[in-house]
Amino acid sequence: MKFNKQLSNGGLFLPSAALKISGFEDSGQVEIHALKNTAVIMKQQMTAMELIQALDSLNQLFINLSFHLAKTCGACSGCEGECPFGDFEYDKIELDDDLRKEAGIPTDAKLSLYVDEEDHTITVCEAGYDHDLRDIPPYLLEMMAFSGICLGELEERLIVGDIIYGGSTRSRKECEDE
Repeated sequence: MKFNKQLSNGGLFLPSAALKISGFEDSGQVEIHALKNTAVIMKQQMTAMELIQALDSLNQLFINLSFHLAKTCGACSGCEGECPFGDFEYDKIELDDDLRKEAGIPTDAKLSLYVDEEDHTITVCEAGYDHDLRDIPPYLLEMMAFSGICLGELEERLIVGDIIYGGSTRSRKECEDE
C-alpha cells in the first residue's frame, strides 16, 4: 500500500496504518536504508520468512516501477538498429581539466560531441542537460532494452528531465515554473 506524505521541517511522520500494514511493532527497532532517491525502512531483526517476505515486497515494487517506466516510455517498435531517436552507442567523452577550465565548462558537466563531416572537424561542448542513457547502469539498461522499452523515448525523457512518476507527467521546466 502506498501513502503520500509531505516532508515537514526535513522530517517525515509515518502513519500508524503504514506501520501496522508493514508488521512493525510499536516498540520494535527499525533500519533505515537511505539510497539514491529512495529510503527503505525495515525491521532491524527478522525471521527467515519475514526476510523472504521483505524481498518479495521489494521485488514487487521493482516490477511495478519498471512497468510504470515501460508504460511511460512505450514499447520499442522494432526499429532494428535504425531507431529514429539516434544511436545509443556512446563512448565516454573526456577532456583535461585545464581544457574544460579554458572553455568555461565545469568539471562535472556532461559533454556532447558533434562531427562535421564536410569540414572534417569535431566539436566538443557542454551538453546542456544532466542525464542521458550513459547514466543508467549497464545491467539496468540491458534489462530495459530486453524488456522492449523504447530507449529513444527514455533518453528524451532523461535529457528533458520530465517528471514521470507521481501525479501527472510534467517536464522539469513546468515544475520549476510553479
